[in-house]
Amino acid sequence: MEELARLFSTQLELSNLEYQKKLRRQAELKALQSQVNPHFLYNALNTISFICRENAERARELLLTLASYYRQTLENEQYMLNLHTELYHINTYLELEKARFEEKLQVTMDIEEDLDCMVPSFILQPLVENAVQHGIHDCMETGKIRMSIHKDGDNLEITVSDNGAGMTQEMIQSVMAGKARNNGEDRYSTGIAVGNVIDRLELYYKQKDLLTIESEGLGLGTSVHITLPVEVEGTSE
Repeated sequence: MEELARLFSTQLELSNLEYQKKLRRQAELKALQSQVNPHFLYNALNTISFICRENAERARELLLTLASYYRQTLENEQYMLNLHTELYHINTYLELEKARFEEKLQVTMDIEEDLDCMVPSFILQPLVENAVQHGIHDCMETGKIRMSIHKDGDNLEITVSDNGAGMTQEMIQSVMAGKARNNGEDRYSTGIAVGNVIDRLELYYKQKDLLTIESEGLGLGTSVHITLPVEVEGTSE
């Protein structure tokens, strides 16, 4: 009888531990969603205000796009999203940035057809936003952003690259080691944006080194690569 009681007690503790982990993941996602970038909102509204003077209909379309973007950001409560939904969110963001930068921003999407899998929600947004920030702000010429997503066996290979500021090996090591976010740098900097993605990937997949950063040096652009196990809807926790 005592053995049975201990067995039930152990199972209860394990169940409670899993429940606490689930709550932690949900809380972490909520925290991410609450980190609305005020700089992006300010710039988007500024752009729309300017366009109002010349093209009222285009300004109206952008306002609806902005509303859709923040609705997706703030109202989504799922930890995993279908890749198509995640890409729709990215395209909404890029539409607003293209309106702002016009011909100075060029975006190339190389997405394998018929990909139907699940990814952590908002896992691509920080990488794309980071690429735009450093591909445009620190690049005197046209900023070129490229996203590539392909399936390779049981893995999903994702790469987001830009031709902007670039990074030294010391900078890459600092970001990967978490020094930037631990030192309290701007949460919209490379260190915080990529560091957040690294933390979330390790939390969900319980694996390290799913994300890598490559750069030939300052002024030579940056590529961020993620390798994820392929998950179809209904197989995630």
